Amino acid sequence: MTTPGDDEQVGSIDIGSGSIDPRDFQPSATSAKAEFYVALMLIEISSESATEPQLYEESFVLVKAESDEEAKEKAVSYGKQQAASYPNEDGELITWKFKELIEVKQVEDATFDDGSELYSRFFRNYTAYRSFEPILSGEEI
Repeated sequence: MTTPGDDEQVGSIDIGSGSIDPRDFQPSATSAKAEFYVALMLIEISSESATEPQLYEESFVLVKAESDEEAKEKAVSYGKQQAASYPNEDGELITWKFKELIEVKQVEDATFDDGSELYSRFFRNYTAYRSFEPILSGEEI
């Protein structure tokens, strides 16, 4: 007895106006399972105002992809979609622009329970971190 794939033709099933090929419903050995990734991206917010300091937003975005490369592509695409310009209450143009994709990491624990870690990173210079982190320096945004 032969099975499909042993050089035997697999026919389609007539369902009236269309047909179904049984091969379309067989799992592919090359198909990857989509996984969750966290993408860290940097958004630049600028103003025409000479008195407003430059502002950046770190954005952590959840992306579902079948590979690291696909996750990076989706993250960049999402970041570029965040671009916007609008006048503030003083009529000055405010512009949001995707600046850079910093990192994309696969989520290790995708159960999403209370306390699940989504993202972590290491750094060495707490003083430098504190100097650019407005919350730690007591600045209100």
